[in-house]
Amino acid sequence: MKFLSSAHKATQRFLNSRRYGSSCRRFSHALNPNGCSGHYYCTSPNKLSYSNKIEDDVKRIDLDIISRQIIKPSSPTPQHLRTFNLSIIDQYMYDFYTPFSIFIPNINKASITDVVTKRSKHLKQSLSVTLTRFYPLAGKFKDEQQIECNDEGICYTEAQVNQTLQDFLAHPDDERVRGLIPESPCNAESSKGNYVLGIQVNVFKCGGIGLCGSLSHKIIDGHTFSLFMEAWAATARGSQETISPSFVGSEIFPNNPCLEYSLPSKLLATKKLSTKRFVFDSKALALLKAQPVSSASSTHPPTRMEATSSVIWKATAQAASKVRPFGPQSPHALFSVVNLRKRASPPLPKESIGNLIEGAGAICFPGGGRLDLPTMMGEVRESIAKINSEYIESMKGDKGHEKFNDMLRGLNQLVGVTAEGYCLMATSMLNSRVYELDFGWGKPIWFYHMNAGIARILTLNDTLKGGGVEAIVTLSPDEMEIFEHDQELLSYATLNPSPL
Repeated sequence: MKFLSSAHKATQRFLNSRRYGSSCRRFSHALNPNGCSGHYYCTSPNKLSYSNKIEDDVKRIDLDIISRQIIKPSSPTPQHLRTFNLSIIDQYMYDFYTPFSIFIPNINKASITDVVTKRSKHLKQSLSVTLTRFYPLAGKFKDEQQIECNDEGICYTEAQVNQTLQDFLAHPDDERVRGLIPESPCNAESSKGNYVLGIQVNVFKCGGIGLCGSLSHKIIDGHTFSLFMEAWAATARGSQETISPSFVGSEIFPNNPCLEYSLPSKLLATKKLSTKRFVFDSKALALLKAQPVSSASSTHPPTRMEATSSVIWKATAQAASKVRPFGPQSPHALFSVVNLRKRASPPLPKESIGNLIEGAGAICFPGGGRLDLPTMMGEVRESIAKINSEYIESMKGDKGHEKFNDMLRGLNQLVGVTAEGYCLMATSMLNSRVYELDFGWGKPIWFYHMNAGIARILTLNDTLKGGGVEAIVTLSPDEMEIFEHDQELLSYATLNPSPL
């Protein structure tokens, strides 16, 4: 009990330092987003030990590697752009790689061999052209503050999967999809010399494609991923509209060679975890969004993000409190990733790339009695509302260096005195338009975004139809055993349905 009391006191000290009243249960600070998420692609010792466990457990997919090569930009990067400065947010971001998979069916009735050959060639050519504009992605990390834009390119693998796409998607799960992710484009010691991006094109027997990748979170957040994929798809289908990135991140949030703190390693996974999919259809979302939101900042109904993340947070907190002791004043936190682009004043360019994100934290007390869903929705809303234009302004320029040091110091202090399992990360890819991607032969039928090595994380994606939400949840196995049987959660969500 003394430990839990210390954790609560530390929480209150942190809240007070953020200038919120002692009765307030919200706080905000910088941390990893997007979610963004690949267990094999880790570079720190902590993540490496977990990565090995996951790799051993991956359900092997029957596939053959056809080729491995490096795809370089179609035009050389000008000499004056050869050094790319990362922002301070990029600088302290976790050094891991986020895996993703986009599945595109083959609707062409012609020879599958001809279709695959033409599409393979076209994907590589259009990727090469796209990398000319997104030139930092074709470079290598020089250190924690810079990318050397040397046009060395990206790792590109082609594989043949010995089953149809329909068979594969009939019973998908996290481990099977991970079998399609490319090998690590990095080494295990440091960022120096690592590639930024790895791509693997998996061709199924039917001609369908699993376009998979591994993206460095040192520069690629969820918005950057979407922008790059839109640009690649537009180039592939011959669109007249050219998408060019904006590189304002490091100008607005310059890096700091003397940054004293980093994100706490305690939030990273070092043990085997369990990941499950839960799908909320439109009817379930309508019921959830009919709930009131206990929030003083606004009266509008809950958003899809607020509704789904709150019901999952509630079930997660309850599961955690059954696995380990929670006192009445023991906090459980939800850290939500917030995109800064539209919240800044003036808004940052929508084409801006890099980690332009911030974390918003809300707290509940599962050991203090029954958790109330409307109140938890209000906590989520209020925490995100704190990341406003005034807050973002304080982060800008050299004057923001102390702000970031203060935020990271507070986060490390808080995490340092809390027990394992007292928080959940939440990142959202909702409204990312991934299902609108068209490389010239039809749109995707499933997008799957994976955990990169966070101990407990929730990722929200759109569903293909109906405006639903797909939630991918990673917890410890003992917490998942309780979580996946939560009756309130299952009254809204279906466990691991086929995306077909």
